[in-house]
Amino acid sequence: MAVVPARPIHLSRVTWNRLLAIGVGALFLLLGVVGFVVSFGQPPLDPEGMLVVGYFTVNPLQSVLTLATGAVLLVPGIRSLPAARRVNRIMGALLLASGIAGLYVIGTPANILALSPADVVLQFATSALLLGAGFGADRETTDEPGGPGAR
Repeated sequence: MAVVPARPIHLSRVTWNRLLAIGVGALFLLLGVVGFVVSFGQPPLDPEGMLVVGYFTVNPLQSVLTLATGAVLLVPGIRSLPAARRVNRIMGALLLASGIAGLYVIGTPANILALSPADVVLQFATSALLLGAGFGADRETTDEPGGPGAR
């Protein structure tokens, strides 16, 4: 079976969905690596976590999920616009649900991801960006009667 090399990303093909998927994915990958470095040696489900960048708390489990989120966003962002749009919608919805759940678990023993209020705000902000791009940006439009958006 032959391996097909990936096509390079041309600037003319960069869209808001792809830009956000790649940018947020890379940021989450970086945060996941930093989380591992900071929380090295801590219990995986430590509800207190370790402080990162003065505001965010991390534990090893949250670092794994952050790395996975970064990879899930980055790869489709590199591949194509439809894939980036789809993953932005899905991850935006999951981050919104995670942020809502985070509001209820902060300060309880159920907080196995060591979420802090700053983590929840980051989840809501990222969710808003991803959902906004996934549902609002890069939509195909046409001026033809009966095309998308016609009533």
